Amino acid sequence: MAAPVNAETVRENPGGQIVAFALHIAELRAAEEQVEFDGTCDSACTLYLSLPPGQLCITRRASFGFHLPYGVGAEQNAAAAQYLVSQYPDWVRQWIGEHGGLTHTIMRMGADEAAQHLALCGVLA
Repeated sequence: MAAPVNAETVRENPGGQIVAFALHIAELRAAEEQVEFDGTCDSACTLYLSLPPGQLCITRRASFGFHLPYGVGAEQNAAAAQYLVSQYPDWVRQWIGEHGGLTHTIMRMGADEAAQHLALCGVLA
């Protein structure tokens, strides 16, 4: 899939507030805007993977870092983790499970693994 000129490019994104990402991703979903991954996408940034696969493409530099949410309190962190996991597509949940589940240590999915489920940017289907 070739990324359109107006596609959002995600690279070297460390994540941040889950709510802010969830709201932005809802806007992208409604607008059917394309998202290109061209570098690291960590923590809350991985919520982009909840978009329909037709809106996403990756380059060989893409990678995704997953970990348990932290920073507010045990109850809120547990709710945030449940939300994150519920938003991921089945293939992401399966990958996380195969790698021991979410912990406080980041685990990284590389482009080769993600390319089994997402189109490569610039490659026509």
